Amino acid sequence: MDEVTAKTDTAPIRAELETVAQPTAHKNIIDLINRNEDELAKLLGTALTVEQFKTAALTYLRLDPKLVECNPYSIVGGLRLGAQLGLSLGPLGHFYLAPHAGEAVFILGYRGMVELAYRSGKVRRISAMVVREGDAFTFRYGTRPILDHAPTGPPGEREWLAVYAVAELTNGGKPFEVLYPEDVEARRKRSALGKTGKGPWATYTEAMWRKSAVRQLQRWLPQTPESAHGLATDETVADLTDDDVQEVGDEE
Repeated sequence: MDEVTAKTDTAPIRAELETVAQPTAHKNIIDLINRNEDELAKLLGTALTVEQFKTAALTYLRLDPKLVECNPYSIVGGLRLGAQLGLSLGPLGHFYLAPHAGEAVFILGYRGMVELAYRSGKVRRISAMVVREGDAFTFRYGTRPILDHAPTGPPGEREWLAVYAVAELTNGGKPFEVLYPEDVEARRKRSALGKTGKGPWATYTEAMWRKSAVRQLQRWLPQTPESAHGLATDETVADLTDDDVQEVGDEE
């Protein structure tokens, strides 16, 4: 390899070719995200974090072609909302974006709820588990509450009998909530996405069961403005205006 070739950095060229190869809708969204990088930096804090956030967002978009077809304002709005809450999109399951009626819906994951709860500084631990057929499971509320769950083996294909969430607070409290399948089904039917059988309710069913229990538990947990905002915006479309997001095609 000669010296000229060795010093040539082809990464920018590859990136440019990759962008050109993207469908128009995808390029518009990438452009819109890039034009709002400064706002993301304010919300997230560091350039490294912004770059990681952008990479996760673009990877997520590539894996969901239907999402790319949504209103780009709602996509960037959902990303900004996640950044505002300091949550991660993708593998960590903090939040999701799901297509619905041409818009990207912001969906707070149960791990995102747990993360926001921990930030109050008053929660030591939160767990959420699905109870399967054959498990040893008992609970009671009242003046002598108790919850005990002993799984009998690997999950396998055993029927789901219940789901629960339990927390340990710094003041010594240990609140918990138990939901049965009909409770979870009622929550799914109240969800615009859940009713369609699409989105996380279809692709991350167990996570949504756990989310249902963690959401029910929220009434017993210390709340912060951040966690309250996350719960209030769950399964909504971010309402953005031209003042919030620079239009695709605007000059810098």
